[in-house]
Amino acid sequence: MKQKPPDINQTAILAGIVGQVGCITVLMVVLALGAGIFLDRFLDTRPVFTILFMVGSVPVTLYIIVRVSLTALARAQRAASAEKLEEETEE
Repeated sequence: MKQKPPDINQTAILAGIVGQVGCITVLMVVLALGAGIFLDRFLDTRPVFTILFMVGSVPVTLYIIVRVSLTALARAQRAASAEKLEEETEE
């Protein structure tokens, strides 16, 4: 049986998911760092809030990444199954 190469559309969808995950990670780190530095300067408590926010951002970031990834993968699977069904009806 001959295997067909992966569909370029699915590859583009997966690349988009990876891009979203990367952007979310960078955004969460920047927000946590900025908020921590701001509160430390405002309350004159040098590294306390920065460290707390950076450590606290790890589980929040992981949760958001998992939710975004699962949602995007479910969307990609629905699109792939709809495309496969369309191919079967054409034949």
